[in-house]
Amino acid sequence: MRKIAIVAALLLAAGAYAEIRIHEQGRPISGTTIKPGIAAFSPSPIPADWVVSGSPVTEVAEVSQTHDGSAHVYLWRTTASTFRWTHQADEIITILDGDVFITGADGERRHLTAGDVAHFPIGSVQLWEVPTNLLKSAILKHRSPTLVEASMRWMRRARVLVAG
Repeated sequence: MRKIAIVAALLLAAGAYAEIRIHEQGRPISGTTIKPGIAAFSPSPIPADWVVSGSPVTEVAEVSQTHDGSAHVYLWRTTASTFRWTHQADEIITILDGDVFITGADGERRHLTAGDVAHFPIGSVQLWEVPTNLLKSAILKHRSPTLVEASMRWMRRARVLVAG
């Protein structure tokens, strides 16, 4: 057990070292901003079996992502419709334009309008009723990698830094 703890500590130290070296080698440390009117939206249809009523036209634009790929920021829009949504990742949204009625598994119906923020855990399912067009920003947080996955990623980065 002690050997495993030592190996894990060494892998974590190597990963931290690799992260510091990436920043030291001039990797840009800046934010990303985008206005919805100039975002490059592309079609992102809701699965047909999720649609309850209407014919939603949905589009998405990726705005940014974290350096490790564990979280992504999107703009998402849809036309009037009703659908069930199953979250494949933790999601935090901010309504930018329009409104939506969301009914959770507990049966509580909430009305979200521009400026409202909501969080939906991975695996949760809601009924979304969109009376007119809706535009939201969404931050999706994917599961954290296991220690082995993270260690392998750090080791690959460390090899690149050493070779470069």
